[in-house]
Amino acid sequence: DMSLHGFRLANFRMGIDEKAWLEANNATFAGHPENGDMTRRDLEKRMAQPWFDPAGFFLAWDGEELAGSCWTKVHESGLGEIYVIGVVPQWEGRGLGRTLVAVGLDHLARVCHVREAMLFVESLNTRAVGLYESLGFEAVQSVEAYRYDSAQ
Repeated sequence: DMSLHGFRLANFRMGIDEKAWLEANNATFAGHPENGDMTRRDLEKRMAQPWFDPAGFFLAWDGEELAGSCWTKVHESGLGEIYVIGVVPQWEGRGLGRTLVAVGLDHLARVCHVREAMLFVESLNTRAVGLYESLGFEAVQSVEAYRYDSAQ
């Protein structure tokens, strides 16, 4: 365990941290079509994937409360990914997201020997886009998503 600005950093513990992570993730991404409302089954399906490695799944704790997390992934091609990065709303604005991304990238570089990493971000999330650009990410592809609203 390491200390980060008053947060305790630890790796995800299978069989122990699922409930806390799901609650924190669903609070972070409330209303998000892909990342919100994740169930235990969704999480277990991802943990069963060959790429899953708890050593690259970092949790930041404030006492007994989970404040944020950074989950990394290495693709078969060798490309690294910041798979899920999130800070629970009540802990936003304290630099935790930036620190967690840096921890994830450091793990990908030092432990996984990854030279290139990617992530997906909503282009409308200007705060997140600014953070990633300041860390050296550049936009390489923009994907348009269309949603049909049957209420109209």
